[in-house]
Amino acid sequence: MSKIAFQIIAIVLLVMLINSCAFFKLKEELEVMESNIGIGGEIENRSPEQKPLIVILYSEVDGKQQIVGLRIVGKTEGFYIFVVPVGEYYILAFEDANLNLKYDTGEYFGAFGQPDLIRMSSLKARDNLHIEVSRTGGFPEGFPADVSKVSLASALKNVATGTIISLDDEKFSQETADMGFWQPVTFLKQAGVGVYFLEQYDPNKIPILFVHGAAGTPRHFQYLAEHIDRSRFQPWFYHYPSGIPLEKISGFLNVLIKIFHDDYQFDQLYVTAHSLGGLVSRSFILKNFIEDGNDYIKLFVSISTPWGGLETAQKGVESAPAVIPSWHDVVPNSPFIQGVFSKSLKPQIDYYLIFSYKGDCSLFMDNNDGSVTLRAQLDLRAQKDALSKWGFDQGHVGILSSPEVLQTYEEILEITGSGNQPGLRLFGIKN
Repeated sequence: MSKIAFQIIAIVLLVMLINSCAFFKLKEELEVMESNIGIGGEIENRSPEQKPLIVILYSEVDGKQQIVGLRIVGKTEGFYIFVVPVGEYYILAFEDANLNLKYDTGEYFGAFGQPDLIRMSSLKARDNLHIEVSRTGGFPEGFPADVSKVSLASALKNVATGTIISLDDEKFSQETADMGFWQPVTFLKQAGVGVYFLEQYDPNKIPILFVHGAAGTPRHFQYLAEHIDRSRFQPWFYHYPSGIPLEKISGFLNVLIKIFHDDYQFDQLYVTAHSLGGLVSRSFILKNFIEDGNDYIKLFVSISTPWGGLETAQKGVESAPAVIPSWHDVVPNSPFIQGVFSKSLKPQIDYYLIFSYKGDCSLFMDNNDGSVTLRAQLDLRAQKDALSKWGFDQGHVGILSSPEVLQTYEEILEITGSGNQPGLRLFGIKN
């Protein structure tokens, strides 16, 4: 039996077991997602101290302002976000110069507005709530600013904006990756979301942003990250819950990368993505390049991406008792897939397509790599945008630890920006 056939049968069995643990938890997650909304924005610290910022979310209860959310933003970060039910809120922030978790006279503070009441009357996210921490004096009356007794657990597990980490960290375990697919809200609470570094930013090295796929983890890129020329390149890793709608995932990535560019002013960024991450990355690139007019993304490499969608996702949407939101986006010819091909990457961004084909063949299944069909990986829309493309006799995940793939990948990195393609074949099939 092929792996693809097994996956389809597994979906049917899960549909029969409506009360199964996974779908029961997924239903709970979807209820939370459908009743909550994200609010946030950029935050600037104008203080010469550049100490951590305490961002506080308030809601009025019985005529008094009460703290209902808390975020701690480090000096290298520039973004905050809260996930809240529909309602009315205020957001204030202060620099905790003496690190005692409460506002003291003379510390810098700021707010959204004067502060202004934020009315969230519909489930439409707001990411434009800009705060400038630039005032001194007394904190606005009626807003408590002592957070020393507030749980810091959620405040510290928020958004990673360049957090230095090892790929062996438990955050990148397969168990956590599976949680991001089936329990995306729990993932956000426990693991957070963001872009992680392996080392301090170095302006002399080109950053390579790695984007994992469905139920994926940055750990899947460990082989590539360990073997590229680290004297020239610095790996970055986007870690996100893959069950969330891909438009939201790519949009948030674009916000983070723009913050990094404001801070570091790099003139080159390379993007490498696996599987579903290719769809996320192309959506992000279009936002950054086409919509925002930036020109620093120079290279995009996709590996085993289902450009044409997944028929298994179609079956899941049609039959499952609870549907993972991102499934809707990978249904063949979904609005999301149509959108990622709405604009071409040529000629400004070099795009290379790598595919895998070590799967099972039968009279009933298309050729595949164990998870994605060749037809989906070689969608003509993606091929037309690619400068070159290569196929490897590898499985869907195993391709990321292939020496032959590494050799081709290093060659791509070597020639990007050189204006030529020495040693690269227009189309290759490698065993």
